[in-house]
Amino acid sequence: MITLLLAACHTVPAPVSAVLAQGDAASLANLKARLAKAVGRQQVELGPGDPTQTSVISVLPPPAGPANDRNMPLPTTFRLEIEGKSCVAVRQDTGARVALGGVSCRAATP
Repeated sequence: MITLLLAACHTVPAPVSAVLAQGDAASLANLKARLAKAVGRQQVELGPGDPTQTSVISVLPPPAGPANDRNMPLPTTFRLEIEGKSCVAVRQDTGARVALGGVSCRAATP
């Protein structure tokens, strides 16, 4: 009974909005590689914004081909969070969580 009560009192901390801890080329390349895998592509380009300043990151869609000039795809957006001691990207449209091993994040300042 006591074990059950102790287990009920143990709560998992809520994820914290995060930003990249470093904006150097290696950190950005690692972030892009993880997000490319998450969207099923070989490589990606990030949309406007500085991931060391904002927790929302957009992955630009691949360039439209000449036969696709009317159906413009939208960017895929992710929100960076710290979950425990790990940095994760949460895909906004599906809620899928992508572990960003090797990417260092820090808590975003409000």
